[in-house]
Amino acid sequence: MSSSRARIRVSALGPDGGASRLNRTTQGRQRAAESEDAHHTFDELLHRGSSSIYDLNRALSDVARGSPAAAVSLFNRMARDKVAPDLCTYGIVIACCSRVGQLDLAFATVGRVIRTGWRVNPIFFNPLLKGLCVHDRTSEAMDIALRRMPDLGCTPNVFSYSILLKGLCDSNRNQQALDLLHIMADDSRGGCPPDVVSYNTVINGLLREGQVDKAYCLFDEMLDQGISPDVVTYNSIIATLSKSQAMDKATEALTRMVKNGFMPDCVTYNSFVHGYCSSGKPKEAIAILKKMRRGGVEPNVVTYTTLMDYLCKSGRSMEAREVFDSVVKRGHKPTIATYGTLLHGYAAEGSLVEMHHLLDVMHPNSWSVYL
Repeated sequence: MSSSRARIRVSALGPDGGASRLNRTTQGRQRAAESEDAHHTFDELLHRGSSSIYDLNRALSDVARGSPAAAVSLFNRMARDKVAPDLCTYGIVIACCSRVGQLDLAFATVGRVIRTGWRVNPIFFNPLLKGLCVHDRTSEAMDIALRRMPDLGCTPNVFSYSILLKGLCDSNRNQQALDLLHIMADDSRGGCPPDVVSYNTVINGLLREGQVDKAYCLFDEMLDQGISPDVVTYNSIIATLSKSQAMDKATEALTRMVKNGFMPDCVTYNSFVHGYCSSGKPKEAIAILKKMRRGGVEPNVVTYTTLMDYLCKSGRSMEAREVFDSVVKRGHKPTIATYGTLLHGYAAEGSLVEMHHLLDVMHPNSWSVYL
């Protein structure tokens, strides 16, 4: 195997060494198997003829988790077999259509339900709102939630608003998300008070856009509203500061986190390891590893892989191999990302013998990402 060919094969794994691809494949197979079992269950219930709509809905929901298209097909069979659906059944179908981007069908199903005169609730609409936001139609979702739902006597709940907030933030409309959050918090409008998830969503959006000052102001506003931040809030702030290599500010945020009664977890420390490594400060990163252990937090594979990545990019793949060996010695199972990081390092240095040795010890299932 030539060094150039090796580099091409390793780089084809992607920035995470192919871990996400392998995970998606494994999870996809598991969901498919579960969906097939649920499909058989649904067939038996429908064939029985005396099954309750509750049991059919439960089986339909199980199918939908693995295969939305199959669930819609089964719904059509219910109609042919003259089994009357209820509001829950239609909700499952709307969620399926929304997930696969068949929003016209989702709208048609909503219209059919409204024409029947059923009283709808936010749970019924939320999958449609999510589908619209995911497919870059957040403005339509806003119109439904803020105008059409109230017209039907259906007040959006905090989950509805959180969907809208995420849709706005994902489309870089953070100011609109901030305005919507303030509408929620305005008691005089009789709205839906935001919760910690609502604030976390907008704080994350602001941080992604580099609007750190605004995010901090919103964080303070959150406290003024009597809403306690959680570990996710602090981790988001620390992760952003660490990515921008503002390690002093990240340390200040950590101090504030502990002062307010939240102990850092592995995610918190991993942000610091990443920040120090990207800042070219491996000694500080190693100090974080020691601090983790002293605090009773065991570094995970992500922690070690981050350190290995720094070492490999610095031309120190042999030291990265020592870290790799310590990962195995501590009982952690290296991921494809771990292997990919070390393979990249070897390839960059032209260490083909070491590459072959590492490939020999990789788990056979790991090779699926090469295929």
